[in-house]
Formats: sequence, structure tokens, C-alpha cells
Amino acid sequence: MSRRNTTKRENRRGMVIICIVLLVLCAALFARYRYLEKQYQINAETIAALEDNKKTEEERTTRLQQQELYQQTDSFIEETARRLLNLIRPGDTTIKPNAEE
Repeated sequence: MSRRNTTKRENRRGMVIICIVLLVLCAALFARYRYLEKQYQINAETIAALEDNKKTEEERTTRLQQQELYQQTDSFIEETARRLLNLIRPGDTTIKPNAEE
């Protein structure tokens, strides 16, 4: 009988150890799950912010491309020449203010 009791105790002890190991593994898995869940949320927010930045930069790129096309037109060149270089077209009249006033 003593051998039978010893076997039962060993079996119980083994079952308790297995249960403890399983509980520790479950706790570790749960902790890892929580960590990954937080990382997922942070990554999702980062992705959303980067997509907003991407959209803003695409709009900026479009505006710059339109500006570049406009700067290649004759009207822009004429406007710049008139404004910066004080050039006039043939037939234009200029009005100069009096220097005495």
C-alpha cells in the first residue's frame, strides 16, 4: 500500500507542477497579447498620421507642379519682367510721379 500512496502523491505532485507551469505560460501569453495589442494600436495611429502626411504632401506636390507649369507660360514671364525689371511693351504708356512732391 505504501507504494500505491507514493505513486498517488507523485502523480498529484506532477499534476500540480503541470498546472503551475500551464498557469505561468497562460500568464506569459496574456501579457504578450496585451503588449502586442498596445503595439498594434500605436502602429495603427502612426499609420493614420503618416497617411494624412502623405495626402498633405501629395496636395503640396500638385500645387508645386501647377506653379511650375504656370511659371513656364508667357504670361508669367511678362508679369515678372514688368514687376521686377520695370519693362514695358511697345505702345504702353508709363506715368512717372513728380519728384518735387
